[in-house]
Amino acid sequence: MSEAYLLSRKRLPDWIKSLAEIYTVLGPVPLRRGQTVFEPIASADLLNPNYCSTMLSPRLFIYPGCQKLFTVNRSTGQYVTADPRTQRPQLIFAIHPCDMHAISVLDRTFLAKYEDYYYRKRRDDTVTIVLNCNKACDSGFCDSMGTGPFLRLKQGFDVALTAREKDFIAEPASENGERLIGGRDFFERATAADLGEKEEIEQRAKRSFTKHLDTDGLPQLLMRHLDHTVYRRTADSRCLGCTNCTMVCPTCYCYNVQDRTGYDLMTTTRQRYWDSCQELHFAQVHGGNFRSSREARMRQFVTHKLATWVEQYGCFGCIGCGRCMTWCPTGIDLTEMAKEIQRDAAEK
Repeated sequence: MSEAYLLSRKRLPDWIKSLAEIYTVLGPVPLRRGQTVFEPIASADLLNPNYCSTMLSPRLFIYPGCQKLFTVNRSTGQYVTADPRTQRPQLIFAIHPCDMHAISVLDRTFLAKYEDYYYRKRRDDTVTIVLNCNKACDSGFCDSMGTGPFLRLKQGFDVALTAREKDFIAEPASENGERLIGGRDFFERATAADLGEKEEIEQRAKRSFTKHLDTDGLPQLLMRHLDHTVYRRTADSRCLGCTNCTMVCPTCYCYNVQDRTGYDLMTTTRQRYWDSCQELHFAQVHGGNFRSSREARMRQFVTHKLATWVEQYGCFGCIGCGRCMTWCPTGIDLTEMAKEIQRDAAEK
C-alpha cells in the first residue's frame, strides 16, 4: 500500500473509540512505579504513546504464557481441542517496530513448515498498529539489529504510525489497514512534504542511539569461539539462573506441556507454558543433561539470539529491545559479551 494519511492528535480519541466498537483494543498503559503495560483500553486517555519499553512484549496476546490445548474425557471418550481465539478480534495499538519484528520472527517459527494451530488462530484474529520510535530507549540497540527505530518490515502488520507534534502520519500496509482508515472523515491525505519530515524524524531517532553492536560477521565469529572464557566467567560470577532473560525476550518460543487430571480421574487437560533454556531441566534427556553447566546455558542463549537463529530462520533472534539486560537482576549484557569476543578475535 502506497498511500499515507494524517491523523490529528485531537482526533486520536475518535479513532480509538471507533476501533473499540469492533475490536478489543490493547495499548500501552502507565501503571504504578512508572511501568507501562499493554492492557485493554476503550479510550485514548489511557494511552502512554511516549513509552520506552514494556517488561512483556505484545507477543503475550498472540502466544500466551500459559495456554490450554485440549481436554480428554474418559467417561465420554471425547477429545476436545481448545479454541485459542479471543471472544472478539483484538487490535494491538502502538507496537514498537522492534516488537513487531519480533512477532514476524515468531511467525517464521510457528507458521512455517509445521504450522502451530493455536498460534495461527490468534495471529489471524489480531490486527497490529505500529508506532515508530522518535528516540532510542536507554538499553535499546534495535538500529544495530535492523529492527528499528522505524519499521523496516514491508508486510505482516496493518498500519504504521509516525508521531509528529500535532498529528500522526498513518501508513496502511494491508487491506485490514486500509479499512481501519478508510471512510473516517478525521483522516486526510499526507503530502510529499509530510513524508519528507518523516524521514527527518527517523534520522534524528537513529542519531539518538548510544548503544550499538556490530553484527557484520557476528554469527560466524561466535560459532568459532564457543569456548570463550566470557561465558564461564559471566555464568559463574553473575548469572542466577532466574530465566528472566528468556521470559521477557519477545522472540523466545520454547514451551513445555503439562497434563492435569481432575480428582475424579475422568478428565485430563493439557496445557503448554513458556519454558526456558536457562532452566537446568530444559536439556535433560534420557541418560543425562547436555547443558548441565550454567556456562553452557549462558552460551546457548547468546549464540541462539546472535548466531544460530540466522541459519535457522534467516534473521537474528535478537531484536535489540534490551529487555534481557534491563530485567536481569545482575545486569548481564549480551552485547558486551559479544563485543568482548569481537575484541579478543581482533587482537589475535
